[in-house]
Amino acid sequence: MRLDESVGFERLLPGHRHPLPDARRAESEELHRDISMVSQSPVVTALLDVADAILLVLNAQRQIVAFNSRVPCVKEPSDVLGLRQGEALACVNARGPSGCGAAPACETCGALGAVLGCQGSGRSVEGECLMRSERDGGDSLELNVRATPVLIEDRRFTVVSLRDISSEKRREALEQIFFHDVLNTVTGLRSWTTLLQRPGIDHRRAGERVELLSRQLEREIRDHRALVLAESGALVPSPARVRVADLLRDLDAIFTSNFAAQGRRLELEPVASEVELESDPSLLLRVLVNMVRNALEASAPGGTVRVWCEQLLRQVSQPRLGVGVKALRFSVRNDGVIPPEVRPRVFQRSFSTKAARGRGLGTYSMKLLAERYLGGKVSFVSEPSCGTVFLLELPLGRAPVVSPSGGAEQVSRE
Repeated sequence: MRLDESVGFERLLPGHRHPLPDARRAESEELHRDISMVSQSPVVTALLDVADAILLVLNAQRQIVAFNSRVPCVKEPSDVLGLRQGEALACVNARGPSGCGAAPACETCGALGAVLGCQGSGRSVEGECLMRSERDGGDSLELNVRATPVLIEDRRFTVVSLRDISSEKRREALEQIFFHDVLNTVTGLRSWTTLLQRPGIDHRRAGERVELLSRQLEREIRDHRALVLAESGALVPSPARVRVADLLRDLDAIFTSNFAAQGRRLELEPVASEVELESDPSLLLRVLVNMVRNALEASAPGGTVRVWCEQLLRQVSQPRLGVGVKALRFSVRNDGVIPPEVRPRVFQRSFSTKAARGRGLGTYSMKLLAERYLGGKVSFVSEPSCGTVFLLELPLGRAPVVSPSGGAEQVSRE
């Protein structure tokens, strides 16, 4: 075997787009020949043994012909050999008949892009991949991917290293967002406190602004702490009766001075004062704030974001709640349209259509908090005919809480 890195090294930028590859696979005889050839290489065997990351050896058709023990959920070699990397890791986009590399979302897959780049250029290519796996509750895998060409008996293969960088990416994202939001609020506070020292200023109005920004700063710190706890599974909801009219009024007040709302219009439709639900008001408000902020940031200057709430009957997914239980649905709409290839990845942690580092936790956190801790459901529709609408559905009856086993159970709040 010869590692062939003589022609250099390339790193893919996040969001790199590439054409979808040929879906054809090797014939059975050719595949078995590749597997046999690689298994007889002592250098490959040693490399697989010492690697501290998932290591795959792929043939020209991107099929696995060798792998190490770090590949999860493998009982027999036949469970993995012949598969492609997304299929071996249970990627949700590899479900179709053509498997890994055929779905629209695969056009921006960092793992596939690294392999194709390596095979096409004959040099090492490194990238990052956000992969939502069907295992472990559908959590996202954040991977550093490096594909390196190798020659074994003058036949070219690709060695792919997949290293889990979830913790460092999550920490980086949380810190970037937290410091960005806090610094923005502190800048606003400094501006208004400076104005207070000038003669002729309306001290009452300035004082109201300082109070509002101080509350916003406190809320941002609490939001950051809640997301850290939610990620670790240590967050404990505190359910209470919530008047929806009060909730929407708080939401409106938050964006009165929020930077995301500058140059854009927020419209909240009124709701009857008697409409209530049982939920954790703080967590629910955080979810709605993320929904609105996401819509505002996706809107062009001068655009309008509309928020409304409606009661509905639906077939709920939790049998304990019964059929046809009343629910509330919050909707947040903006005029933008999410590209089809991006839609499957909207709720992945750290995935963002924005180029800025540390973004991409807004949609992920709204789904995490609403579904794991509030017993609700978050979804969206995005079409040219209607724009983009994010939806949050919550049951009006007894609130589900997170049990120690991670499931939902019903408890009485009376």
